[in-house]
Amino acid sequence: RRMKSDSVFGCQPNLTGARSVTILLLLTVISITPLTGWTETASGLDVLRHFLESVQTMSAAFEQELFDASHERIEVAAGTVKLMRPGRFHWTYRDPYERTIVADGERIWMYDPDLEQVIVRDLEAGLGNTPAALLTGDLAVLDNFTVAETTQTDDILWLQLVPVERDGDFERISLGFSGNRLVRLELKDRLGQTTRVKFTDIQLNPTLDSDEFRFTPPDGADVIDESAI
Repeated sequence: RRMKSDSVFGCQPNLTGARSVTILLLLTVISITPLTGWTETASGLDVLRHFLESVQTMSAAFEQELFDASHERIEVAAGTVKLMRPGRFHWTYRDPYERTIVADGERIWMYDPDLEQVIVRDLEAGLGNTPAALLTGDLAVLDNFTVAETTQTDDILWLQLVPVERDGDFERISLGFSGNRLVRLELKDRLGQTTRVKFTDIQLNPTLDSDEFRFTPPDGADVIDESAI
């Protein structure tokens, strides 16, 4: 059975009904205003806070790699993502398999065309302390994470976050900023798997229609509604 690695969301959709593991958005973006006085010794938390305050909408292409606990690469994926704060995103996988994950501000819709199945989950319950919650929420979401380490590698400032609640799916979330851009995302889950995401073709605060964050199940698709659970 093929792997499902939608780990940027914290809701890896196993469309047989198993619990989610990861989700978006790990989304990315560039802040509107340059970070004046930014250096490698700058507070990583200040960089992240500036990012959260500056970005309201975003679109980008992404490449995603999934590694197992022995660091062997087991899947490569690619697609596009759109973000509208708060709580809306449209994450589309086009390679190697088609998958769509949409958050409309209240619910998350996860569609697998191969299986002709849609899983619906409550947004707040579905995101939890995931990258998607971190990148599509407001500043209050920072209360759910602790900055464990800030390091500089070449031209990338890495900010390593750990969830305050240690019983979730993720052990660590690492954000990579180049200047005032969030260009990398790395996630390590409880199974020892690591997901690496690279964002390209980033557009900051483009004009997006709210209809882009609505999802209507295709005719004939099996809809599994878990939003009340």
